[in-house]
Amino acid sequence: MFRLTHSQWENTVQDLLYLPEPTGLSSDFRTDPSIGGFLFDNNASALEVDQALWQSYQRAAVQIAEQVTGDPTLLAAIVPPDGGDPVARAAAFVDELAPRAYRRPLTDAERSELLTTFDGAAALYDGVDPFVAGVRLVLETVLQSPHFLYRIETATEADGNVIPLGSYEVAQRLSYFLWDSMPDDTLFDAAAADVLVEGASLREQALRMLDDARARPVVQHFHDQAFDTKKFLNAAPAAAFYPDAPDNLGELALEENHRFIEEVVFAQDGGIAALLTSSETFVNDELARIYGLDPAGFGAEFEKVTLDAEQRKGFLTQVGFLAANSSTAAPDPIHRGVFVAKRLACMNIAAPPNGVPPLPPPEGRSNRQTVAEHTEQPGSSCVGCHSTLINPFGFPFENYDAEGAWRTEDVGPVDAATDVTLDEQTVHVENGLELADALATSPSVHQCYTEHWLEFAFGRPFAPEDEAFATRIGTASQSGEMAVKELLIEIVASNAFRNRATQELP
Repeated sequence: MFRLTHSQWENTVQDLLYLPEPTGLSSDFRTDPSIGGFLFDNNASALEVDQALWQSYQRAAVQIAEQVTGDPTLLAAIVPPDGGDPVARAAAFVDELAPRAYRRPLTDAERSELLTTFDGAAALYDGVDPFVAGVRLVLETVLQSPHFLYRIETATEADGNVIPLGSYEVAQRLSYFLWDSMPDDTLFDAAAADVLVEGASLREQALRMLDDARARPVVQHFHDQAFDTKKFLNAAPAAAFYPDAPDNLGELALEENHRFIEEVVFAQDGGIAALLTSSETFVNDELARIYGLDPAGFGAEFEKVTLDAEQRKGFLTQVGFLAANSSTAAPDPIHRGVFVAKRLACMNIAAPPNGVPPLPPPEGRSNRQTVAEHTEQPGSSCVGCHSTLINPFGFPFENYDAEGAWRTEDVGPVDAATDVTLDEQTVHVENGLELADALATSPSVHQCYTEHWLEFAFGRPFAPEDEAFATRIGTASQSGEMAVKELLIEIVASNAFRNRATQELP
């Protein structure tokens, strides 16, 4: 049983009631707790309904029902035409709305209860037309139902060590994975025909849904969380060192990243390797200057450009990642290295010990020398992680300052060369460009990216049972045979997506 995330609740209400725009009411819901180590906001074990959230659901249901039934246009979108028989019209309304809200056919008992609710509404709303009152109360009821608020899987018949999901259950998994919302009519029709239990039908539906605009914000949402792009908004180069840095550098960098992700995944049908190595991106006049382009050739609108491939490859050499992982004055190879090791290579790095002193002033040393001397002292508690895992992944980006601009000097010539450990092998890289190439061909990086997608798809931490699938898909991705969209289709067609474990039985 999976409670809808706040964004899923918002999208589902809009799609269910054919609203022209989201209600915005989920912004008043209390924030869901995050669980350490899980990158995404859909961890089923954390999505509980406490008293505060339940009261928010109740208020929202009442407000939405009042709004929809008070607007003739919105009301007409969810009720059948008046054919002169109010009883038949009420039944038709319930038969249309409730199965879509619950994402499955109604039981006879549920249908009967909702019709009884409809009939009893007239006495509850003074001055309201009895039919409209019935619609209003049924809306309030449905929007507070656990069958609406949760994605419930009730299949119990085991086939070996798994429980095959029914078509309606698969339809829900599919729509909330790829659209972050309820199934559309086509998906409901496929569920009714009971064809979604077949891998070929699932692939066909997934391909259709990935071509729909609703898939794009979902793919972006995944990358926002996997790549921690909200951190971009904290980028704040000090005016004393970077007087031309725009006040909204973080917002501009986020816009660039979103356009870049969409271009690679949807326009170019690329995979994680392209995200790590493409020299194409999108800039306006402010970002053009940072990238060494003539800002006079650009305006406020973003344009697609190809950057100097001798300086830029992939999102790790773009302004967002670089400026977000910097202090106000200097690059931050520690946080840059931690990100690469943990988020891209799925390496385990222990939390820093308490009482770690801040970096001392450079005092004539380069940024790299300052960091190395502070963190790699023999016998210190820091040297174990910093000398082998963190610093080697961060130093290659010393060619980029705290604003994200290219630099070749830092006291003396920038030293960005290092040896990194990937796939249990030592790889020498001269700079961030060579590191990007090494990451793009690393089997462990491709598997790590797949593991992130599996966690996002299933709303739970990566499990040992996922290992074989992640290895197979990661290998295909590393060989260039698995773009992001194809990776998602493989997940949808997998046994894990179409079944649940027998351990979930009560």
